[in-house]
Amino acid sequence: MFLVALDFDGVLVEGEYLLELAKITWRSNEVDKITKDGIEGRISWRESLEKRIELLKGVEYEKCVKAAENLKIRQGVREFLDSLRKLGEVKVGVITGCFDIAVNPVKEKLGLDFAVTNELIFNSGKLAGVRIIVNTNKDEHLERIAKQYGVKMENVVAIGDGANDIGMIQKAGLGIAFNPTPILKEHSKINIRSERLDEALPLIKSFIQKRKEQGTTLNPAGKEITIKVLVCDPIDPEGIALLRDAGFEVSVEPDISTEDLKKRVAEFHVLVVRSRTKVTREIIDAGKNLRIIARAGAGVDNIDVEYADKKRVRVICAPEAVATAVAELTMGLMLSLARQIPRADHATKEGKWIKTEIMGWELHGKTIGIVGFGRVGQKVARLAKAFGMKILVCELNNVPEHVLKELDAETVPMEDILKRSDIITLHVPLTQETYHMIGKKEIEQMKDGVYIINTSRGQVIDEKALFEALKTGKIAGAALDVYEKEPPNDFSIVRLPNVVCTPHIGAQTAEAQKCASLIVAQKIVSIIKHSMESACDYKCQECDKF
Repeated sequence: MFLVALDFDGVLVEGEYLLELAKITWRSNEVDKITKDGIEGRISWRESLEKRIELLKGVEYEKCVKAAENLKIRQGVREFLDSLRKLGEVKVGVITGCFDIAVNPVKEKLGLDFAVTNELIFNSGKLAGVRIIVNTNKDEHLERIAKQYGVKMENVVAIGDGANDIGMIQKAGLGIAFNPTPILKEHSKINIRSERLDEALPLIKSFIQKRKEQGTTLNPAGKEITIKVLVCDPIDPEGIALLRDAGFEVSVEPDISTEDLKKRVAEFHVLVVRSRTKVTREIIDAGKNLRIIARAGAGVDNIDVEYADKKRVRVICAPEAVATAVAELTMGLMLSLARQIPRADHATKEGKWIKTEIMGWELHGKTIGIVGFGRVGQKVARLAKAFGMKILVCELNNVPEHVLKELDAETVPMEDILKRSDIITLHVPLTQETYHMIGKKEIEQMKDGVYIINTSRGQVIDEKALFEALKTGKIAGAALDVYEKEPPNDFSIVRLPNVVCTPHIGAQTAEAQKCASLIVAQKIVSIIKHSMESACDYKCQECDKF
């Protein structure tokens, strides 16, 4: 496993956040001078930060968000990250003195693995101060992140540009000064003058290649064994290639039957599945050498996770891979309901011109209730905000304050979601708590004429209760990508005229499938080759709670 830690301002993005904020507030000259003093080491970085924040106190939250939006991702960054991911066994993120309000949206957009930042403090919607987490102690954060991922410090790459990056650059196995200040040049292992971050890639590739281990592991007797992986469902070939490059023996049998799997599973150390294959107690018992069951997607309801735990078999998944695809489908379904797109399409193709029969409604100004505010829920909220919707959120886990402010969202109890929402969308895993969480009682509390969307799991809605509410008009329309039984053996609900339906295609994009395949492959390699206990498994917040 390898770790690549980047500075944010000047490395990952062009410019510097506080300078952008200063431009908006007409304080550029003062802030620019203090910034240069800090970057070039004439005053301490902490003093530089505190002086700039003091000058900018009282700036409205909206202007702080606008300054973050003005930062442009540096040319070559996406190519750089894509190439690193293809190497496998690489975690990439930022350790920066910049702030959560600027860093977190970029982290989400680029799919970074971690971000350690300072935090801006707001009072009554105005900048009031800063919580300093990162200053010149970047080396300490680097060591902590490396330990978290089970990475030796000699396998760490650090890239920075200023004085407060010195400790991090020195501590890493490979320290790269990118467009460096003179003081950083003295302390770095390599200096790069370039406008493109991906020009550092050959150096990093060479560094990683030299340190890569062989793709074997030891059995309890101390003898080398070859790890065998069985891919039971179709996954993107890049993940398979990554596993093979790591030295694993990979068998791809996407149509294997339950009986054949039961007979053959003892040969393998790892099973990779999607939703078709059910990994039951019997399969786990038969898998005498099983170490990992990997679901190339979100949710693990097709795996007996409790029994796997009992048998000390790790269960991992990749909820982070499919969030964008599911969120975009959710908005597509919402628009299909609002504008009756499926009906209009069908009629037009039959030669019928039903323009006067189609009267839609606008998303703008409507209240959307989002149940479950993990990766998918937050992405849906961002898209809904762009449509001018009012956002209510029901989430058992704490939602970061900066996310709520950014989205102008309100966290409320489930009862409020039911009573106040024009549209309710569900983004929860299937657990004992979420099974039939929307039933007759909950539907009775909803507004008359509400719309409901489900792209999570079919069993979170009682379909009988939903069917009755759709027939009476209590629920004006539903958009369903998931069903209590898949494929359904009763198509009554999907044949209703006020239902839009798709066959569980939430994660069915080329990008999501490729990402899911690569993510589970990387996690498998991390666990097998590096005994990495911190690799995200099914118990992570995204999978276990809503």
